[in-house]
Amino acid sequence: MRYLVMTHVSPEDVIRRAREYFAEHTFLDVSAESADMIRFEGKIGTAAIRVDREHGHTNVHAETDRVVGLDVTDITKRFLYTLEHV
Repeated sequence: MRYLVMTHVSPEDVIRRAREYFAEHTFLDVSAESADMIRFEGKIGTAAIRVDREHGHTNVHAETDRVVGLDVTDITKRFLYTLEHV
């Protein structure tokens, strides 16, 4: 699944918040990280969070390898709800 959220939170802060949220709420491991992306992997699936700045706000792109169910997609959507939306 793919999701896009716009927020005023800085890209750096989005990545930091994602790392903290997934560490607290899942057993997923960080499999890759850069200044504008973080990827988590584990038994329940894979999630990637990518950020970029445009027109004064941060675009948060989230992608998971699952569609429905109590898995990585639900957790990723819950993380996106924690961000202040534009």
